[in-house]
Parts: sequence; C-alpha cells; structure tokens
Amino acid sequence: MNVKDRFFKAFEYLKEMGSVKNLQEFADIVGTNKAGMSDIKADRKKVSLENLTNLAIRFPEINISWIATGMGSMIFSYSEKATSNLSVKEPEQIIHRVPQVVTTDVDGRNTIVLVPVKAAAGYLNGYGDPEFVEKLPTYNLPNIQNGVFRMFQVNGHSMFPTLHNGSYVVGQFVENWVKDIKEDRVYVIVSRNDGIIVKRCLNRIKKYGSIYCKSDNRKEYPSFAVQPEDIIEVWECKGMLSFELPNPADLYDRVSDLEAQLYFLQNSINKKLN
Repeated sequence: MNVKDRFFKAFEYLKEMGSVKNLQEFADIVGTNKAGMSDIKADRKKVSLENLTNLAIRFPEINISWIATGMGSMIFSYSEKATSNLSVKEPEQIIHRVPQVVTTDVDGRNTIVLVPVKAAAGYLNGYGDPEFVEKLPTYNLPNIQNGVFRMFQVNGHSMFPTLHNGSYVVGQFVENWVKDIKEDRVYVIVSRNDGIIVKRCLNRIKKYGSIYCKSDNRKEYPSFAVQPEDIIEVWECKGMLSFELPNPADLYDRVSDLEAQLYFLQNSINKKLN
C-alpha cells in the first residue's frame, strides 16, 4: 500500500468504528472537501501534511506515521505502543478459560471480589495469587448468579455520564473473549500495558488485530486499541453501583447548549443564503 491507500484505509476504519459517518465528514476533518478526496483517490493530488495533522488532532489513536511510512500499525494502543497485528489464532492460546482464583462463601456459593482503585495495580500481578485475591473484600449481590463475577471501581471520568468516577461495575467473566465480545457493550479489560480499563468495546481482532475501546466521554477521552497479547482478563459489565445520583440539570444544560448551537448555525446559514 502507498500513502493514499493507507490514508483511505484509515477512513474506512473510522467509518466502521462509527467515528465518522461518511467521506464528506472525513474530508471536513482533514481540511479538504469531497472533490479534494476524489483528487487524492485519482492520484491528481497528494495527501498533504495538513491533512495528516488535522487527522492526528481529531483522532490521536490513528498513527499518522504509519500512513506516511507504512511502519508500525494503524492504531496506537492506549499505552501509545504500536505493535504488529496478530492472527485470530494467536490470542486463543493466552485465554484463561476460567479465572485463576474464584472465592466462595461458607455455603459454597461464589462471592463477588471487589477490586478498588487502590488495589488495581496489585491486581495486575496478583490476579492469579490466591493470597492476594482472598485479601480483597467480597460481597453477595441480588440477581447476580450463573457465572463468575467481579466488581471493579471506576477510575476517572472517561465513561461519564454513564459511569461516574468512583462508582463500581459488576462484571461477568468472559471465557472466550476473542469471539464473545459483543458490539458496543461495556467491558472491564485487565491489560498488562494499560492496567484496568472500563470501556465500550468493538472486537476487531480478526480484521485489525486489536480490540477497539471507546469512551462515553469522547470529547475529552479519545478511542484507542488494545492488543490481544496484552489482555489478562475480560469481564462483561452486567450492572453498576453508584453513590452519586445524576443531576438532571446536567442534561438540561447540555440540551440548552445544543439548542444554542443550532440557533447560531441556522442564523449563519440564513446569512449565507440571503
């Protein structure tokens, strides 16, 4: 592939991920128009440094060095480490079919281990150590059964407004995450490079060699890719526990801001038409 091919491959990737709707939106982002994109496609025009710079500003997960040189991978991982793609068969060799440690109560029922933020770093090394896991607090929750569950504390605001900083998610262990990750569901991924992350996930291992992770607070937290070889565990979020009740005023403020944007946009359009 040449620069043009890699440039359009990045567009197709972003379109598939839902980050851009169509070629026109992509053209606007990179600082050209649909005709300009057609010229690039037909080799009448080259991909400019401005195009790549604008792309990097809007989508920092895209490796523009890969577009320019072909070296590395198209998508940066969260740790900004570009790695080569894997075949779909390789990750299956590192899947843990069951959690390394499962805790039970006096009646033999599985309990839910809580991994608070302060224990997150230790969990990366201690997830398979019975002594470490058994020191973590455990709970029984209603309607949580038929599987192995674990509770993780949310760190940061990347999943706002769905999840608040300091809230908790209850995840069910996913055995064959290479195939069983569902589109746009929230997962806890325990990763060697990225730590414990809570994100909406798209499984693109077969096509791009990675799992695409999206934040709900996308204005402040860009999407990124996690490499399969870095993954230790995957838990599908089945519920959440929060002690911070949402304020409807936050939603009203966002709606009001949107109304104002539409008002000024309409005025701008009317001025251009008159």
